[in-house]
Amino acid sequence: MEHRNRLIDHYATIPAGTVFVRPEDVLMLVRSRPIRSDARMLDVGCGQGQAAIALAVAYPHAEVIGLDLSAAQIEHARRAAAAAGVQNVQFIVADWQDFAVPAGGVDVILATQVIQFMPDEHAFTQFFGHSLAHDGHGLLRTVLLPEDEPGRSFVQRVMTEFIAHSLRFYSEHDVTELLREAGFSRFRIDKEEMWLDELPPARAAILHRELTAVGLSLEDVQPWFWAGTVSAVRRG
Repeated sequence: MEHRNRLIDHYATIPAGTVFVRPEDVLMLVRSRPIRSDARMLDVGCGQGQAAIALAVAYPHAEVIGLDLSAAQIEHARRAAAAAGVQNVQFIVADWQDFAVPAGGVDVILATQVIQFMPDEHAFTQFFGHSLAHDGHGLLRTVLLPEDEPGRSFVQRVMTEFIAHSLRFYSEHDVTELLREAGFSRFRIDKEEMWLDELPPARAAILHRELTAVGLSLEDVQPWFWAGTVSAVRRG
């Protein structure tokens, strides 16, 4: 509960217009799957709703639900949806553990940069499985750790400092196995390299400190830093 309250307090301070994941990237990922035009979609940890609104615009016959702990972020999302005249999206202040999944489940469930805040990642991915309809699509986007050392520990340490209140990060294998345990199959992984030479000043300072501590250069560690989406289908 204390961790949850810290998250709520932290995200209450995030200014309007802040984007954590580009909505066009989310839209491209969803469009690359065989998603029905009238699908029901759930965005867990939707923040200010940019991705959920983009999905609602792209799929005007769909029902899109954005879920977030932060009342302040949800208020930003509601205002943005109203300003855009988007009516097939609703934003709800709730913890995923307390959310009443619609009867029959949802067709798409999305979580971008959320799993690193979860005290129990197994419970979170089980929620993914329980919330989806048969043949529903789960998309979980996060930083992906290297499988091996020393890269795994280095990236974990740096990313934990980059992202306030994050607990841990996961490799491709970790995320795939979590989703497999939750009843998913037909996995697909979309990855992109994180460009360390384009970091904002505060993050660049953190990275420089960590590089100095271990005696490595930017070129040494660049191959370790990737973000990606692990997507899969629930067949059960």
